[in-house]
Amino acid sequence: MRLVLSFLLLTALAVPAYAAFDGPGVPGSPGGFEGPGAHKVTRAAQVRDARDDTPCVLEGHIVSKVTGREDEYMFKDDSGEVVVDIDDKVFGGRRVTPQNRVRLHGEVDTHKFRANDVDVKWMEILK
Repeated sequence: MRLVLSFLLLTALAVPAYAAFDGPGVPGSPGGFEGPGAHKVTRAAQVRDARDDTPCVLEGHIVSKVTGREDEYMFKDDSGEVVVDIDDKVFGGRRVTPQNRVRLHGEVDTHKFRANDVDVKWMEILK
């Protein structure tokens, strides 16, 4: 009986540790903490000055394929244009045209000899 009560007491104390909270102070949540200098990029113009691996969510249009570069496209929003790297698996067989508004989720990639771009992890087609 003591063993059962001890187990129940330990289980009851451990349950709060497994609770899921999504809010301020939790990495990746709205208002959460991503670390020093890791503010989320939401505009194409911000990509130029962002640090490597900065979280990024962009809304706008994929306007063209970058010639000579596999999986790279030009993305445009009302702040400007930026190159985005989108693997075929992210497209998932969906057809996207410059008329489609998309939301791209990914992170900024910095490069030594060329401008920053965005490595897209997943994409939503908004319209």
